[in-house]
Formats: sequence, C-alpha cells, structure tokens
Amino acid sequence: MSITEEPGKLSRRSLLKAGGALVVMSAAVPAALRTSVAEAAATGMPFPSPELTDLSTWLTVRADGIVTWRTGHVELGQGNRTALAQMVAEELDVAFDKVTLVMGNTDVTPDQGVTAASSTIARAGVQARLIAAEARATLLSLASKRLRVPADELTVENGVVRHGSKKVSYGQLVHGKALTAVTPIVIDGQGTHVGATPKSFTEYTLVGRSVPRVDIVDKVSQKTVFVHDVRVPDMLHARIVHPKGIGSTVVSVGRLPSGSNAQVVQLGNLIAVVAEHEWDAVKGAANLPVTWSDWNGLPTTEDWPAAMRAIPSNVMTHASQGDFDSAFASAAATLAATYQTPFENHGMIGPSCAVADVRSEDSVTVWSATQYPQGLRNGVAQMLNISPQQVEVLWFDGSGPYGRLSANYDDAASEAVFLSQKLGKPVRVQWSREDEHIWEPHGPGTLHDMAAGFDESGDVIAWKHDAFMAPNNDSTMLGPLLVGVQMPNQRKPVGSWTGPDLYQFPNLLELAHQIPELGADTSAYPFGIRTTFLRSPGQYQITFAQEAFVDEIAAKTGQDPLRFRLKLLSDTRAIAVLQAAAKAAKWESRPSPKKDASTSNGTVTGQGVAFVVRDGTYAAGVVKLEVTPATGQVLLTEVTVAQDQGQMINPRAIEHQISSCVLQTASRVLHEEVKFDTANITTADWESYPLLRMDETPTINTVLVPNPGIAPSGVGEPAVNVMPSAISSAIFDATGVRLRTMPFTADVVKAATGS
Repeated sequence: MSITEEPGKLSRRSLLKAGGALVVMSAAVPAALRTSVAEAAATGMPFPSPELTDLSTWLTVRADGIVTWRTGHVELGQGNRTALAQMVAEELDVAFDKVTLVMGNTDVTPDQGVTAASSTIARAGVQARLIAAEARATLLSLASKRLRVPADELTVENGVVRHGSKKVSYGQLVHGKALTAVTPIVIDGQGTHVGATPKSFTEYTLVGRSVPRVDIVDKVSQKTVFVHDVRVPDMLHARIVHPKGIGSTVVSVGRLPSGSNAQVVQLGNLIAVVAEHEWDAVKGAANLPVTWSDWNGLPTTEDWPAAMRAIPSNVMTHASQGDFDSAFASAAATLAATYQTPFENHGMIGPSCAVADVRSEDSVTVWSATQYPQGLRNGVAQMLNISPQQVEVLWFDGSGPYGRLSANYDDAASEAVFLSQKLGKPVRVQWSREDEHIWEPHGPGTLHDMAAGFDESGDVIAWKHDAFMAPNNDSTMLGPLLVGVQMPNQRKPVGSWTGPDLYQFPNLLELAHQIPELGADTSAYPFGIRTTFLRSPGQYQITFAQEAFVDEIAAKTGQDPLRFRLKLLSDTRAIAVLQAAAKAAKWESRPSPKKDASTSNGTVTGQGVAFVVRDGTYAAGVVKLEVTPATGQVLLTEVTVAQDQGQMINPRAIEHQISSCVLQTASRVLHEEVKFDTANITTADWESYPLLRMDETPTINTVLVPNPGIAPSGVGEPAVNVMPSAISSAIFDATGVRLRTMPFTADVVKAATGS
C-alpha cells in the first residue's frame, strides 16, 4: 500500500468545504488523477472520469471525522444500511454515528453485483470490512509519524489514536490534505482482497450488537423519499396501456376524448398516455381505445404442468453418486412422488415506478428502486446503444422487491427511458396494481419427480430428484420487448440448487430440466410468461420437494422425522441447528402421522420439521399448526427457526429477517398462485391473488446459534426454505394426508381430506 500526500492541490473552495480527506482507492486509478479523485470524494463533486467509479469510490475519511462508505448494494428494507455501517465503524474504531453510507448511485459507487437477500453481508460486508481495515492501517501509519510512536503501540477509540498522553484524531490527521491510500483492490465472487488484516472477532465491540436500524425513524415519520415520490423539473407523467395478451400486437389506436389534457405516444407495441398532471394520464389511459390482436400461446393454469413436461429441454446433471438405477431396481421397497410449486408474484405493495431523463446529448439519468443500479445502467445503455458511462442511475427506496428488481432491469424504468427519448423531457412511469400483477416477471412454476429405494432395514439406498423448472431469471426489460429493439436474454439454467449432499445416500441422481418461458416462441413473438428471481430462487422449490420427500420416507419406514434426519447427517452445524430448533419447539419424538390429532374444538394438530443450507447459512424450522377439516382452513400456531449464519452482525435484524421469511413464505405456501388463461395472467388484484392475513400470523420463535469464528453469511433467505415442507409435513402429521402441490388453500385441504 502506498500513501500520497499532495496538500497543495486541493482548491481553496474544496478545502474550505471538506477540510481534507483520506480516500482508499485502487492502484488502477492513474496517478495523475488520484488527487482530483480524492477531492471529488471529499466534497461530493463529480469524479474526473466516469470510468473511475468502480475503482476509486470505496471509503473516505474526512477532516470533520465523518466516514463515508460507498456501496453499489442498496437497502431493501432488511437493514443493510445499519449492518454495513456497523462493520465499517468496527474496523475503523469510530463511533457508529460517524459512518454514513452512499448507496446505489452509479456515478460514485462501485459495482458490487446485485443486492440479494443472502449476498450483501457475505459479499459487500466483507468488502467493507477489508477496505475499512486498510483505511485504519493507513491512518495508524500517519499517526505513527505524527506522534513518533511505533504503529503497533497505538490504540484507537472513537476515531482518536492514543499512546499514553499523546493523542491525535483521524480528522486531525487528514486536515488540509488530499490523501490517497492506494491498495491492490480485487472484486470477485469471494469478496475483496487487500493487504491489511481485519480485527479478530474476539476484539469486536460493535459488531454483534443489536444497533437500532438507521432508516426506521425517517420511514415512520414519512421523511424517506421513495422512488414513487421523485419529482424533477419539467417532468411528464405516463400510464402504459399494456397488451391484452402476452403476445398481442397493436392493431389500431384510437383518440382520447375531446378536451383531454393528455397525449398518446406509440412506440411499436408500447402505448402510453402522457400528461403534465398524473390524473390526466390515468384518465386518458383508462379511456383510450386500443385494439390488440388475439394471442393464445399459453397453456392454462390447469394444463401448464403437462405442457412443461412436453417442452424440449436441456437436462443438467446436478449431482451423481453410485448407481441409482441398479440400486433402485434391487431395493426391497420403493417410494415415488411428484411435487409441484406454482408461478408466483413478488407482490410489491407499491407497484413499479421510475423516472427517466434522456437528454439530447445522449446522457441519461434514471431514478429507480432497482436492486442492481450498475446492472440497470448497463441495460439502459444496451437499449439505447450508448456507453454505460453516459447513463447515471440514482437509487431510491422502493417497496420490498424480493427479486422483482434484480439482475439488470426495471420494467417501468425501461418504458420511461423510451418515452423520455421520444418526448425530450423527463418522464415518470407509474404502474397500476393490475399492471404489476399481470406484467411483473413472476416466480417460476416447478415440478419435481422424486424416487427412493430402501433395503430390508429401511435404510435409503437410492435417491433421485428430477426437476422441471421454468427459468429462475430469463427476463429482459419489458420496454425494449414492447418497442421491438431487443430480444430476450439467453435462457438461463435452473437456479440455486441444494441437493441432499449433506444427507448420506450411497446412490444418488439429481437432474434439472432447463425449460424456456411458457408461451415463448422466438420465431413469432419474443417472450411468454416472464420469470425472475423470487426470494430464495430455485432452492425454495427444490428444498420443498426434497425435505417433504424425506418426511415421506420417514413415515413409510416408521421413523421420527427429526431422528431420521439426524441419522443421515454428519455435518455438526446441521445437527446443531436441528437440535436447537427441536428443543426450542418442544418437538414430540414419534413417527407421523399423529395417532390422535383431534382437539375438542373440531380441529386436528400436527408438527413438521425441515432443514436447509442456503448460501452458507444453516437453518432448521419446526412448524406447529391446526387444521379444521370441515372448512379446510390451516392455521399456523407456532413456528420455531434455529439458524447458524456464522458471525452475527446485528442479532435483532437477523431475528426480524427470520420473521419476515416465515410470514412471507407462509403466505406463499397457503395462498399465493398466479393463474392464467391461454392469453395472459388472470390474477390481477389482491382478491384473486390473496396474501396472508393478520389473523393468520403465528407465534414466531427464533434461536440464533452463535458461531462467531465463521465469516457471516446471508440471513434474508434461509428460513424461507424450511417453511413449505415443514407445513406440508405438519398437515400430514395432523390429517394423514400428504399435500404435494402448493398452495395449500382451504379448498385444496378440504378436498384432500375428504371433508
């Protein structure tokens, strides 16, 4: 690492404003630009070259003691702002309230990949920790020279370096200077590797504490500016008239009623009504006569499983061990079952919204709640055939997307970009609830054929999982598809897969059929039912089938489901979370189904257990519930989740994440299903696509298994995966009926139990 001090090159205005700064940057930044980069970082001025954004904008320590961490990751309502600030403050030994975050502004933050529930702390957080450690080492080197004391004899507390009676603050060390600490920064999938060594977890005083979230007060007091609140000068409001069917094309566009204050814009199959006032655009879109061609390229909701099996697909072998076919053929007993999960909505309470300003000089600004600002920047550049450096994306808070705005897209933003380019003014596109429910890229439907063989002792000697899955993420932004300037991305393979490799099956075969979008016919029209990541993509569906089938095996062989799992496991972390969840939930050790599950009020009760490893985090869940056979109603009474996520940054935030996983997934399992006819989605509102109600909320118990010596892993998704199979198994325990097709609605349960 090298430190350069060039105090004379800060302008007088900048020096008065900032007082000086230390900036940690990459050696890839040209030496001639390092001082101007430091000045920009200290003052908030534009960087001297947009190409330097990814290399130079990590961390700034200013003369007033404020530390700024710049991250390409964003806040999705999960506490990222708070946890990342804790990690930076801990490594720098500064007060928590001295750390500020700049998130998602593509002109001043690095590209750290998509913000996903299980990646921010494991990736961006580790990067923050290592870069902050580098900054601390740099400041101690400066302090060593100032105080004339060896660096290893210095201590730091709240940004003040001490040695006996001698002391100097970080602010004093950088005052009046533009200091650049150049270090070999490498961004990759494993984190950021730099020279300085971070603290040992035994030295932590801030990390591991339940620090109150920094964003809650402003959100509760209505001070947070959400993307829906963004207004810019000369902005026009737009409402889109989306096609009647997924593959419908425009036949004719009529006129707006006389006296309308709105105008109609047509760009291929993108039809919009635009006005200075939002309500004029809303009224105009509702009254605009548009004739669309008929398109009926989908199977119906009832027919999609058979249609999916009939689609030609690539088959990927996820795992293979031993000889499944021979072992299965020679088994003393066998078991087979098929599991099915539906297409689902992300269910953003606030529908999609974005603002775009495409200027005549081919520079673009987009205001978006995207989960990946740099990805959206690249997507917009591709749409307009310009350089990504000509596009600036400004991130704002939005409603919980859970994958809806991941990868490289924001549908509303893409439509706003084309409309702004056409009209020469900033355009705000706000979707309606119907737009969101019908046109969002949905969570994919999946099918899972399971098979197992046992020997005379009831031990599993053969295991097979054959998965048919629509793409987890094959969505191109809707705007360019409608305008006709872009085809969908290459079909992506099946997403995150967790096989039973922690379970000890001697003969195992796991296959994934990679299926394109339902209804996609690239020779005629470019897309069908678009799909994209939905909380714990792929693994949610796969774990449902695997863990529920493990329970079916336990039931067939007369074994307690918990003990059966423990017998198959050797991983100590897996065993620990299962035992912790069972103990906290007061698990009744016995085979399923329960012999006498009835209660005095006409309900039956049951318990179910499940286990998963998601992105390095171990989670186990126990569900207890009641079923009313007469009505089919399933009521979760208690859910217990034990989780080992390695080192804990903010325990309270982890507990909140687990609770959100439990509630959102209970809603998906019990209620949520996207339905469609041969033309389009038919579940267009909250009545046809219901969510979990307040009176259906269970008691949630969390057990955080401490493991501070292991690097932190994600907490936003693991508990999602234990819910479907645990609910299915608890219903089986109560009723003796195994449900294998989600959602488990009251009508489904009533029909299955024969009530």
